[in-house]
Amino acid sequence: MARKTLRRELTLAILFKIVAIFLLWFWFFSPAHRVHVSPADMAAALADGPPPR
Repeated sequence: MARKTLRRELTLAILFKIVAIFLLWFWFFSPAHRVHVSPADMAAALADGPPPR
């Protein structure tokens, strides 16, 4: 009986962690949150040089 309970608790903990990791990715790192940078924008940023101190 204890093995079934342990297996169920471990399964629920792993599923909870998988769901939490997916939600964190979805909220912070999904393609909808990425900034589009064109080659022309990158070239202009590199041509400006480092910001003054």
